[in-house]
Amino acid sequence: MTQQYQVLARKYRPKNFHELIGQSHVSQALINAIDYNRLHHAYLFTGTRGVGKTTIARILSKCLNCETGITSTPCGVCDNCVAIDQGRFIDLIEIDAASRTKVEDTRELLDNVPYAPSQGRYKVYLIDEVHMLSTHSFNALLKTLEEPPEHVKFLLATTDPQKLPITIISRCLQFVLRPLSQSLLSEHLANILNQEQVDYTQPALWQLASAAKGSVRDALSLTDQAIAFGQGALDDVTVNAMLGLIDAADLVRLITDIYNHDKSAVATHIEQMRAQMVDATSMFDGLAELLHQLALTQLLPEVALNVNEAQAQQINQLAQHMSPDVLQLYYEIVVQAREGVKLASTPMQALEMCILRLLAFRPLPVDEILVNVPGTTIPSDLVSSVSTGSIETNTADNAKAELNTVSISANTVDAANTTALLSTDENIAPSLEQTLAVVEALSESQPEPYLEPAADSILPLPGYDADYPTPHQNEVEPYNTSYDDAEFDQYNSYGNDEGLDLLSSNIKPEPVIEPEPVIEPEPVIEPEPVIEPSANDSQLTAQVDDPRTLLRCAPQELTGEWTPEKWDYWLQCAREAGSLAPDELALARQGMMTGHCNAKAVFVTAVDSKHLQATFQQLAAKLQEQFTQADISLQIDGSIMQADDKTPERRQQKRLIEARTVAESRLLNTPVMQYLTERGEGKMGKVQLY
Repeated sequence: MTQQYQVLARKYRPKNFHELIGQSHVSQALINAIDYNRLHHAYLFTGTRGVGKTTIARILSKCLNCETGITSTPCGVCDNCVAIDQGRFIDLIEIDAASRTKVEDTRELLDNVPYAPSQGRYKVYLIDEVHMLSTHSFNALLKTLEEPPEHVKFLLATTDPQKLPITIISRCLQFVLRPLSQSLLSEHLANILNQEQVDYTQPALWQLASAAKGSVRDALSLTDQAIAFGQGALDDVTVNAMLGLIDAADLVRLITDIYNHDKSAVATHIEQMRAQMVDATSMFDGLAELLHQLALTQLLPEVALNVNEAQAQQINQLAQHMSPDVLQLYYEIVVQAREGVKLASTPMQALEMCILRLLAFRPLPVDEILVNVPGTTIPSDLVSSVSTGSIETNTADNAKAELNTVSISANTVDAANTTALLSTDENIAPSLEQTLAVVEALSESQPEPYLEPAADSILPLPGYDADYPTPHQNEVEPYNTSYDDAEFDQYNSYGNDEGLDLLSSNIKPEPVIEPEPVIEPEPVIEPEPVIEPSANDSQLTAQVDDPRTLLRCAPQELTGEWTPEKWDYWLQCAREAGSLAPDELALARQGMMTGHCNAKAVFVTAVDSKHLQATFQQLAAKLQEQFTQADISLQIDGSIMQADDKTPERRQQKRLIEARTVAESRLLNTPVMQYLTERGEGKMGKVQLY
């Protein structure tokens, strides 16, 4: 009679800690505990299925009951070791908690705990899926688990530790077993197949390891199935057919064809997936993982991808051609579509709709706005006059849509030559007349030397909080030592050489182009008047290249008598140098310095708190480091809050208002804002300076 076949998961089950793979953090701790005689009376092993919880418990049982003594390297040949391997050791009591959940079963089990072991050195209770026990069973187990006899060890295993009472967890030494990596599983499968003398290909092992999702037992079970399916051999075609997957290279080609908008190729992919009866859920996982790998390759190329060399090369090539915003959109679509599988008629329907969304949608370009174009018409003889922009139409039927959405992209790099780019989807296109109306309207707008995004436009300044608090004019603002100093970081970090260096490292300023003489276009169809900037606005705008420079106070020579301008400038320099603590800054900007810089001086403030004296002494010490001859005293005067431009805080508020006025003037004079304002489709929101 031929010997009965033993499945790979049982045949190659580790017999000692050194054969265990991927759980070194657990095996090393147990080996040291055994070698140094520091064994706990109860262990809790948690982790997903097939990662070695029960295997480690059996190995630990052999270490405790080996006839050679308590050792971390059991012999494996003595009667006790062999009996444990064969599952017939009388002092190893294995209990399936899923089938013995009643409190009576637990009490019957605990009744035998006081008795000494019959064959071995320790009586070991191995309770698998312990989270399935009832509440009464846990309560019955508590006392014994806390103070068991010296000859008893409890080994608990579970895949769901969240369901365990905290009183049980606190009485055990817990080890969390982690899922194995794809590369480690692939190497383990290759080693086993070499011993079994089974032919295989590396991509096939990678697919099996990926499908196992970190479980060694699942990987070996799938390998058994694949060997039977492939008639004693493993290759990627066989494994993909068995798992209902497509090849990894085909997955890369699918994303490539979607990105290239190759509809015929995408249709071929869908037909191929239908013919192979692919597993839609696994396809969602594969798409999400591929997009995740592409994003990692783009932003963190040094991070390993857990793929073979051929797949890594394909991913690198694709990542070089795709933009990060497209990848992010694709990933969001795939993840959301996977959640919608349960709502679709079939999983395959959800997968195909996901592919169609990937094919149809693109991220909105930077500084692009969406405009609803009313149903207007323009004579056809004006078509030839449109020399800039891109107009895509499908058919005459689609050209007569009543309301369509078009995108107007403002090129902020070359603002003086900004033109409108009108783009539509192939299936939802505006009429030609409506589109030409938008182009004509935009062509009438005068070019501006400095173009900023419309609507809620933002002028970025690193770290500046535009919502600067405005104290009441007739109320003394209480002193707060925890005052947020971010705002002084913000406007003090811009303007001088250091501030400009910081600004240039975060923001690439747009080139300022001198405006050319405006050539008024000939009226075509009732052209609306162009909004011209007022004389005051033009004068104010021309004074500075960037409104954010107004947030800086002018440089001062710190000699002679103190003035509000000098005190404001000194505080700005001290903040940039980082020499003041937050409470010192909060006090300094709510007061003013009077007197002589290098003689007797008085710091006047309206703040009065229990920490005032200590904070002032620290501030005065910092001042005396620079002005060595200064003799600084403190004066509390509430009337200082009535002065509009005495304290640095009030002066900064005035500068902020002036900078916002300039910024609003510039934004209102951009072609896009003029176009939207003239048609009542947009208005200026709150302008924030960053």
